[in-house]
Amino acid sequence: MRAVVITGVSRGLGAALFDVSISRGDRVLAIGRHFTEQQQLLRDERPGDVTLFSTDLADAHWLPDYDIMRGFLREADEAVLIHNAAVVEPIGAVGRLTTEAITNAIAVNLTAPAVLTNTFLRAAPADARKRLLFVSSGAAHRIIDGWALYCTTKAAGETFFEVVASQTRDDEKVSVVNVDPGQMDTHMQENIRRAAASGAYFPGQQRWVDAPAEGRLADPLAVAERIIKEHAS
Repeated sequence: MRAVVITGVSRGLGAALFDVSISRGDRVLAIGRHFTEQQQLLRDERPGDVTLFSTDLADAHWLPDYDIMRGFLREADEAVLIHNAAVVEPIGAVGRLTTEAITNAIAVNLTAPAVLTNTFLRAAPADARKRLLFVSSGAAHRIIDGWALYCTTKAAGETFFEVVASQTRDDEKVSVVNVDPGQMDTHMQENIRRAAASGAYFPGQQRWVDAPAEGRLADPLAVAERIIKEHAS
C-alpha cells in the first residue's frame, strides 16, 4: 500500500497533487487549514483512503504527532511526504514588515516542513520505501526584491532537505528531492498581483503582473502529474 502525506491541498498545486494521488489509488493524509467540498465528500465516502487533518501549519504544536503519523503509515510499503503548503507574504520592504507576518512565513514555509519531516522519518515503517519532496521555488536561488521572507525560507528549506538527503544517502529506500514547479496559475499568483496593485515595495512587479497575459502560468494539474511521475512514482 502506498501512503501519501500532502500539505496545503485546498487549491492550486496542492489540490492537483491530491487529485493525482487519489486517481492513482494512493491513501492520502492531507494537512492544512481548509479543504474543498469534493475532498470532504471523498473523506466521507472513503474514510479508509482519505484523511483530512485540519490544523494551522503556522503552529508546529498542532501538526500530526508521531502516533497519528505512525497510524497512517502503519501498513505502507511506500510512504511519500510532499511539502507543498507555503505563503509568499509578506511582500514589501524589510523595515516595514510586521512581526506577525515574518514569524508566520517562517513557521509555514520552514518550521512545518522540518517538524513534519522529522515526525515522518520516525513514524514510517523501517522496511518501507520513503520519498520526501519539498516544493521549492526559483526564489530559493534568485533574489526577488520585496520577497525577503519567501526567498529566505525557500533557500533554507532546500538546505534542510539537502542535509536530510546527505543523512540518508546510503539508504536506497529513501529519496529526498527539492522540486521547483515554476510559475503556475494559482492563488499565490493572485496574491502576488494583489500585492503589486497595493503599492507594496516590489520593484520587479511588472513581470508578475504580465505573466497571465503572456501565457507564462502553467496548469497546476499538469505540473502535479509531472512531479508525481518524476519524483514519486
